[in-house]
Amino acid sequence: MLQYFETPFPRPKHSKQNVFWVFLIGVLCSIFILIFKPFNIENNTGTLYQDLLLFSLGILFSVSIYFWDFIIPQLFPKSFKKWTLGRAISWYSLMMLFAGALMFLYKSYLGGFTDFTFKEYLYVCGRVFLISITVSFFVLGLISYLQKSKIASIASNEICFLKAPNAKEIQLYFNEILYIESDDNYVDIHLLKNGKRSKEVVRSSLKNVEDQLVYATSPIYRCHRKYLINFKYFEVMESSSRSMTIRLKGGDASIPVSKKYVAQIRGLLTTRP
Repeated sequence: MLQYFETPFPRPKHSKQNVFWVFLIGVLCSIFILIFKPFNIENNTGTLYQDLLLFSLGILFSVSIYFWDFIIPQLFPKSFKKWTLGRAISWYSLMMLFAGALMFLYKSYLGGFTDFTFKEYLYVCGRVFLISITVSFFVLGLISYLQKSKIASIASNEICFLKAPNAKEIQLYFNEILYIESDDNYVDIHLLKNGKRSKEVVRSSLKNVEDQLVYATSPIYRCHRKYLINFKYFEVMESSSRSMTIRLKGGDASIPVSKKYVAQIRGLLTTRP
């Protein structure tokens, strides 16, 4: 179970599109607060000024997320080079505490620090978490639904790190891996870099490699006791209900698919975009 926390996890890039989504979620949080009035957060005065203050809570949330997820990584890039699921969970948990602290101070300042207590801070953190998760679930869930055919390739452009016994850690890019072949006590990692084929030989078992590179959002899949493939680069060569042979697109390398993996590999190769 712990091995999943060491698997690579894609970090959001500092692009105009991602910045847009961050601030859109903040705006939607503000609208959510104004319409649904969660946790008795509402305008008791009926003034436009009070509505603007409530609306600014979502904007403040977006600013804190932008600072935490884009500015800090630019200031300390080495700390974010090897990004894993475990680090992501810890980082985003701290992000919520930071956003909660910022909004707590903002709320306390507007209220003259009348509720400036640790208990109230925990309340604010809980509200921030629940509201942001509710809105984010809808926004990100809608995006995922519209782009569901691309989910399996989400990590394709990410860096992965491979550890082998008594050997130096190897850094690879998922989109450069064609397939991985077991060869007794070694594995041959077949790569495509800048249009040129190459091979990396590592002293390791295929199971050790599988444990590190095969997970929910990885494009790497096992298809045989001797092979792992990057499904993006393969097509069906021959197929029946019980057997299958696949090959590299535009190449002559063919790989057998074991009976237990036929259905999964067929689904991957026939439903991808």
